Amino acid sequence: MKKLFFTVLFALCILLMPAVQAAPTIDVGLVVSQYSAEVEAPAGFVITLPDGSREEYGAGKYFFAAEQGRIRLDKKTYPGGIVLTLKQQPAAKAASGKARTASKRPAAQRLLSVNKQECPGEIRLYTTDGGADLTIVNRVPLELYVNSVLGPKSSPIWPNEAIKAQAVAVRSLAWYYMTRQGGSLYAVRAMEPGFFYGGERTINANIAKVAAQTAGQVLYYDGAPAACYTSESSGGQTVSAAEALGRDIPYLVSVEDYDKDCPGFSWEKRIPVSTISRILNQLGHPIGKLTGYRLSSQDKPDERDRFASGRVRYISWQGEKGSVTLTGREFADMLALSSNDFDVYLTEALPDKLDIPIENSAGIEIGRKEMPIDVKGPTEPVWKSTIPGFHFLTGNKDEMLLFRGKGIGTGLGLSKWGARGMADAAGDKAGYYRQILSHYYPGTYLTTVY
Repeated sequence: MKKLFFTVLFALCILLMPAVQAAPTIDVGLVVSQYSAEVEAPAGFVITLPDGSREEYGAGKYFFAAEQGRIRLDKKTYPGGIVLTLKQQPAAKAASGKARTASKRPAAQRLLSVNKQECPGEIRLYTTDGGADLTIVNRVPLELYVNSVLGPKSSPIWPNEAIKAQAVAVRSLAWYYMTRQGGSLYAVRAMEPGFFYGGERTINANIAKVAAQTAGQVLYYDGAPAACYTSESSGGQTVSAAEALGRDIPYLVSVEDYDKDCPGFSWEKRIPVSTISRILNQLGHPIGKLTGYRLSSQDKPDERDRFASGRVRYISWQGEKGSVTLTGREFADMLALSSNDFDVYLTEALPDKLDIPIENSAGIEIGRKEMPIDVKGPTEPVWKSTIPGFHFLTGNKDEMLLFRGKGIGTGLGLSKWGARGMADAAGDKAGYYRQILSHYYPGTYLTTVY
């Protein structure tokens, strides 16, 4: 009876595990809903039509555009769904530059480029938006995509276990999107925030070698692929999916981050009030000269404008002609702030540098040196208001605001610097990447899908 029980249990476990398959490809949206795009072919290319017929083109630059539901190239038009591939090169030529980088390949070996970006694999062109726009997709092996995204997110001198953890996170999020692609033309965009895909250009051979040790491994939760979002640095504590995405995800909760070595763990940025007013106007918020803003301090947070983590939920600006309220993320993006985890202080306008004379022992000037000024704002706002959270602005043309914050990015999921911090503390112990992943994505489990 006991033997039968364990046999049934084993069979159930096998059934619940995701099926292992051949190494898959992923569709990456390079150009999404644009009128036209440039394709450069250093050694020529072949167009394969949906019916299987083929047409060859020589080396050169070509401009593809959407036109009444078809794709125009010079004086010809093609239906959507055409595929561009490189012309086959003689074997001797193809092998001669094997060790060279993409940028140093001879023309006969270089890749097709879309809007100046070299792309391995197939280039697929579609018409979208009722045939008025063009969408271009790069179909590549998933591991190549992982290595391309991982290159800018990691460093070859970092602990191997940190690189492995990042590789699994990148692959897991890609796998999550792939399983939900449905009828969409692509699974991810090349310009996905935090997951930039640059083709072979952003692949680092040393990082790819380490990442290969996790090939095919992804995280699952409760039988389904896990959405393993990542960030640069959270500033000491990651944020939950409920805060960052507006919905609860059991394995994306706030946990301690180990990212103190990140250069952007703490940051400051001074911005003239007049600049904020100008940018608001340019973005379609013509509220005029600013007279104040509304935001509670992190010392005394108000849940109406701050999340439980202290990050900015909303910030409101009052001008002579009206007012506008932005989310913390919108405002951070607007001013290129590192994150929405910040406080604001009024400070006097000061120069960025001071020109200081250098004198010898006799008091004679022998040169000059520029010294940067690091402005430190007050620990408490220098003004008070009878309206809670509202701060009046004087309107002085030199008025300056100091933004003081922590972290880089959304702060959601595994952080790049936190993974490194954990791996450093563990001494790069073999297999430790599993513990790193368990810390940032509690309740998930690692499985091999190909």
